[in-house]
Parts: sequence; structure tokens; C-alpha cells
Amino acid sequence: EACSYLLNKAINDNQAVHILETLWDINNAKDRQRWDANRAEEAQMARMAAEQEAEDQAQAECCILDEEEAVHVEEQKKNKYKFVPVHDYCELYFFTNDSLAEVESLSPSIDDKALTLLKSDMGQHVWVPASSTRDKSLVIKDEDLTWEQFGEAALCFINAMKENEWLDDRIQMHAAFWLALEALPWWCSPLDHLK
Repeated sequence: EACSYLLNKAINDNQAVHILETLWDINNAKDRQRWDANRAEEAQMARMAAEQEAEDQAQAECCILDEEEAVHVEEQKKNKYKFVPVHDYCELYFFTNDSLAEVESLSPSIDDKALTLLKSDMGQHVWVPASSTRDKSLVIKDEDLTWEQFGEAALCFINAMKENEWLDDRIQMHAAFWLALEALPWWCSPLDHLK
């Protein structure tokens, strides 16, 4: 139909075909440019949406971390004993009857202001509080305690926990642990190597 409009005495069929091909190429190039521009715009919008989503997600994760940190801080305030760092422990020997009797028998005249001269591990002589000097070789390691000493230490330790206002559930936990140990068959065994 477009060809019939172009045909006249000055334009023959071959020229009309060439003109139509040229017009089609021009229109097709414009359409392709519009198509490419639309695709580029859609890609840019998708990138921006992905960046915004990533930023929103990062912000949401940051808010969650802040909330978790606030909950953790509140938990630490409520249960301060639960978060106390544990560095060293006290040997159970110090809670046995022998050790407690030894402490009671120490001279009350020794106070924290009195100093005594000791030789350090590096060979130097140093002044230390007299109340802190004690024969360390007398201390029995936990694994070397007898069952009887262990039982004494458990009772004294629980009393010390109560005197120092430990939480009741912690005291009950320790008491249950020691009772479970005392229920072991080796506790009452007549064979020394099983004790």
C-alpha cells in the first residue's frame, strides 16, 4: 500500500523499494534506540532498587543488633552474677575442717600492715604482707582430696555461699551436684584405689 503512494512516473518499482527499505531502517533504528533506552532505564531502576533493598536490609540488621545488644545489657543488669568473669578458682582444701582450723589458729596479731621479707622466684628479696605468707606445700590439690575431705569442703562451701548471699538457685545447683557425687558407688567403697 505504501509502495502505491510512492509510485508515479518519476519513481519506478526499484526506487520505491529502496526508499521503503531506507524508511524502514530509519524507523527501526529509532525503535531500537527507544528500546535500548527503556532497557537501560529499567536496569538502572533495578540496580537502584537492589541498592535500596540492600541498604534497608543492612539498616534492619543494624537495628536488630542494637536491639540484641540492648537486651544483652538489660540481661547483664538483671543477672549480674551470671556474667561475672571467671579467672581463678579456690582450691576445695581451703574449705576443709583442717584448713579452717589452721586459719583460726593463726595469731590474730598478724595484720595486713605487718610485712615480712621473702625471696621471690627470681632470687630477689621482697617485702610482702605477713598475713599472705603461708606454706603453699600444705595445700592439697582438689584431685588429691579424700572423699571425707571432699564432703567437709562441700558443706563448708555451701555455708560460705549462704553467708555471702549467693543466689538460692546457685546454692541449690552446687548442693545437687555434690549430693550426686556422694551417691557414687566409690564413695563408700572399702577399696582405697577406688576412692
